[in-house]
Amino acid sequence: MKESLQNKRILIVGGSSGIGLAVAKQACKAGGKIIIASRNAAEKYNDLAATVGHDIETYSFDVTSENETEKALKEIGDIDHLVITARSEISSVPFAETDLKQAKEAFETKFWGQYQLSQKAQCHISQNGSIVMTSGIAGEKIFKNASTMSIINSATEAFCRSLAVELAPMRVNSVSPGFVAPKYPEVEKYAQQFPSGKIASPEEVAEAYIYLMESSYTTGLSLVIDGGARLI
Repeated sequence: MKESLQNKRILIVGGSSGIGLAVAKQACKAGGKIIIASRNAAEKYNDLAATVGHDIETYSFDVTSENETEKALKEIGDIDHLVITARSEISSVPFAETDLKQAKEAFETKFWGQYQLSQKAQCHISQNGSIVMTSGIAGEKIFKNASTMSIINSATEAFCRSLAVELAPMRVNSVSPGFVAPKYPEVEKYAQQFPSGKIASPEEVAEAYIYLMESSYTTGLSLVIDGGARLI
């Protein structure tokens, strides 16, 4: 059964750019009441309001900070859906050359950030609502020099399945995006091998988040949106 997003309060963390911003725009068109959060979302209010809709709310906080997260969620109040698209940056290098500090920082943002946010937000989410996390194609297919992201994404998907059981009847799902524009020319060339023949736009990936919020019988799922990248 498809649930309407009309008048639903949707918190999108990491929603000021990329996939998160695309989700915000599509959810707004579906009638949702959009709350965008990131480290600098409040400072970007005018630009975000012009892009998404003038009735949005914006909050700035760091998902790695327990105090900032708790304070922001208290101010935001009750919500129907939580979408987490916050990402971490880490260079693609051989495992033997991986900077341990950088790897830990990537884990702190993408995995522990989603862990902490889900834990603290659960009491603010309606019983019939949902959490939609973000993993990534490196959790589905092994790429050389991407060991850290492979571990983070795999851990996120296992976490998603665990919460789907523990937080039921609240639904918990994740989206596993493949290569998303904008990317470097060599990535675009590599993507020509995919069955889709290209990398995805943020808008194409955002459709998966909307689906998971609206699908009332879908939980514990990692929805892969990769244009067939894992098949080659």
